[in-house]
Amino acid sequence: MKEPFILKENLLFLDSWMKQNDHLIAGFTTIKGGTSTGAFEGLNIAYHVGDDAQAVLKNRELVAESIEMPLEQWVFAEQLHTTKVHHVTSADLGAGVHSFESGIKATDGLYTKEKGVVLATFYADCTPLYFYAPKHELIGVAHAGWRGTVDGMMHEMLKTLKEVEQIDPKDILVAIGPCIGRDAYRVDDTVINEVKKSSIKGIEETFIELGGGQYKFDPKLLNYKQALHDGVPAENILVTSYCTYTDSDLFYSFRKNNQTGRMMNFMCLNK
Repeated sequence: MKEPFILKENLLFLDSWMKQNDHLIAGFTTIKGGTSTGAFEGLNIAYHVGDDAQAVLKNRELVAESIEMPLEQWVFAEQLHTTKVHHVTSADLGAGVHSFESGIKATDGLYTKEKGVVLATFYADCTPLYFYAPKHELIGVAHAGWRGTVDGMMHEMLKTLKEVEQIDPKDILVAIGPCIGRDAYRVDDTVINEVKKSSIKGIEETFIELGGGQYKFDPKLLNYKQALHDGVPAENILVTSYCTYTDSDLFYSFRKNNQTGRMMNFMCLNK
């Protein structure tokens, strides 16, 4: 599969989706071009990791300027590794812009049908998910760590779009963004025992046993299989080849450095 995320001026963009709709902006930040220093050197966009708040705000402003969407139009989630989904409206504008705590409470999935609203969530190895229903002009983003992946963040987003918004999964596009890849991701029985509880076909393909209760785990593949299981056609799913652990010239990695910055995914339909 061709890499769906294209690097342009320090940001990664979902180029094929954006070519389908001139009003769609969907991407992922890198560490390049920011003002943070020390352990957070680069484009850290998270307040909650210990970085200087003014540097974080400046970094966010740089991204906002780059995509020409002012920060007042952004909405962030207060991520707590949940599978909670929130329908974003214009009443939420500005949530999480100036502090982590002011984000949409205890939520890891955001979607909206309104124009001029930028949805964003944070990452440093966890899996960023993107959702786009062109016929319905609906967009969504979701954060899935190993817990969110195993608990079904993908499923909860697709279930919400199907049952609440009445969207056929065949009309939904899904993208799985930069996260830690299988070859770099070592986990133990605690994780894999949870993975094995899934009834999804081919679940055993998502991990490789190394012995001694250690495994390689592929969160991208598990999210991909979940999307297929919920009725999204394979041709509607994009999966990145980027790994946040090994592609250290582009990304922060919590697995590599416990004190580090965060990237964000972002998505909007501008007016």
